[in-house]
Amino acid sequence: MKISRWSVILLCGLTAFVIATILIIVLRQRSIQLQPSREAKSYPHTHLQSSEWEPKSKISGSEYKLGNGETLASVARARYGHQKYSSVIKLYNHIQDETAVKAGTALRVPDMAIILHEEGVTNVAPGEVELILCARAKYDKVVDELWRLRTQSGGTYALPEHIQQELLQAANDLQQATEGLEKVQPGVNNAPSRTIGQLEQSMGGMRNLAWGDHSDPNGYDIDMVQQRYALALTYAIIWAREGFK
Repeated sequence: MKISRWSVILLCGLTAFVIATILIIVLRQRSIQLQPSREAKSYPHTHLQSSEWEPKSKISGSEYKLGNGETLASVARARYGHQKYSSVIKLYNHIQDETAVKAGTALRVPDMAIILHEEGVTNVAPGEVELILCARAKYDKVVDELWRLRTQSGGTYALPEHIQQELLQAANDLQQATEGLEKVQPGVNNAPSRTIGQLEQSMGGMRNLAWGDHSDPNGYDIDMVQQRYALALTYAIIWAREGFK
């Protein structure tokens, strides 16, 4: 039986298509195998003691007298590691207008754990508060190293394993904390959605840094993690004052 020329061409075309399809599948599988895995390494979890929750504090004691030329932002940076914590100082000290605060004013600036306890946040979410403060401390322990690496390398560098470990552990702490906060507890009318949102942003930012996303030459991504921690705790205080609504 003779096979027409068109049948031969069609058969060859089908054969080539099948071969090409198989080749694409094989190459894709190989590509997936060669890509670095983003699975978190199995690090032993370290839960920091409360005495380690303020590693960046340059002010000792729970009170501070404002000096000439100082602002709530500069005190916040020295006491809690970032100027955005000025909003916490403002709330805790019941300051209406921070621009009107004069030199010589005595500010209460205890550890963040004490502030959250006195504001009542730990009354409804003690475990979550511990996780948040523990995660915040882990980030603060490595943030200066992150800045040095970014400044010295110009954005291309391998992240040391101990920094990656702190970042991933801190992100996992925040994941547990947000999952707990999303569950309505006795005495709580609504979950603190604004706090949760900021914590989730911090969590994502730390994971991006851990996996080598160092694309911002100015380090805005590094700074934003700290900013979001400060905002999360500010919103937590407001949530408590509003009756956990």
